Amino acid sequence: MGRVSSPRGGIMRSNRILSPTLAGALLLALGTGIGTCPIDARAAGRLETVRFTVQPNTLVTTLVEVALQQKFFEQAGVDAKTVTVAHGPAAVTALASGSVDIATNAPEVFLALAGKGQSVKLIAGQTKQLGVLVARPGLQLPAQFPASVQALKGKKIGVTALSSATQYLAITMMTAAGLAANDASFVAVGTGATQALVNGVIDAGFVTGPQVVVSQSLGAKVIVDLRTTENCPAQLGICGIGQVGMWAMGDWIIKNPDAVGKVRKAIARADVFLHDPANAETARKMMYAHVPADSTDKLKNEYADYALTVLSAAFARKDLEAWIGIDHKAGVIAAPMPVADVYAQGTPENFEDVRSLTR
Repeated sequence: MGRVSSPRGGIMRSNRILSPTLAGALLLALGTGIGTCPIDARAAGRLETVRFTVQPNTLVTTLVEVALQQKFFEQAGVDAKTVTVAHGPAAVTALASGSVDIATNAPEVFLALAGKGQSVKLIAGQTKQLGVLVARPGLQLPAQFPASVQALKGKKIGVTALSSATQYLAITMMTAAGLAANDASFVAVGTGATQALVNGVIDAGFVTGPQVVVSQSLGAKVIVDLRTTENCPAQLGICGIGQVGMWAMGDWIIKNPDAVGKVRKAIARADVFLHDPANAETARKMMYAHVPADSTDKLKNEYADYALTVLSAAFARKDLEAWIGIDHKAGVIAAPMPVADVYAQGTPENFEDVRSLTR
């Protein structure tokens, strides 16, 4: 739970009269607020401690990382603490155990928790759909869906972790293609999907973030691209929609409404910062840091284009409704739930909502 630092004592009454010079200086300081000599929010005791999961340089928590780097959290009144996790199951475990206040990942792992009777809600977005199912170099598959996925029957599919969002998304593609979840075997590869593909350890892999462009540069071929509606099979129903979001336990949200608002403000500022044309060069350099330093300029630019397209602090209610339906079909949850049960009031639904949070 976030902690609010409370000032001690406040203003003490005194019979002493301030000198005109001192009084004028005090009035100037109060009037300027954040002028050339800003009041330090930490010293004034206004920062609220909030603990976040992060998965650095993967796009999963890039807006959190940017908010930290640019001091947007501090400016909003948040003392942000981070806990690094490897994947979605680790993120939801950290949240459920109380190790963090806000965890970030795809809906599947959090909806699974909600399906067990826990109150957990989405409070902001992080990315739109960012995953791609790719085949290892040299594996010949039909060009079109569903035949391309049907050809994976009996093959090994790499996912970040068992019971992770990447596994559930792979299952969603398989069922849409007429296969059962057990028609392929799943291999947990963590962040090593690219190496596992190149070395033939797996036949296909669900990749996200830098792995998307790095794996293709090494010969992996796209089977299904979920990032846009242009190249994604419409029957999947999850193409180009919101995917990664920030989640908190229901009781924490109720007890810490101010902290929730401050976090949203900081994340919104990170989103607007990255997409402001005035910051284009800086934003692209931030994305370049996600891929190997010796990558070609072509790969770096392809990744930056992809990353800046999917990063978003917004997460539409209808998108979460779509995930509830998809995850029910995939067996993540036993029964559909009302979206209001898992979608917190005030969650930004579009970029205009995001902009309004920065004002």
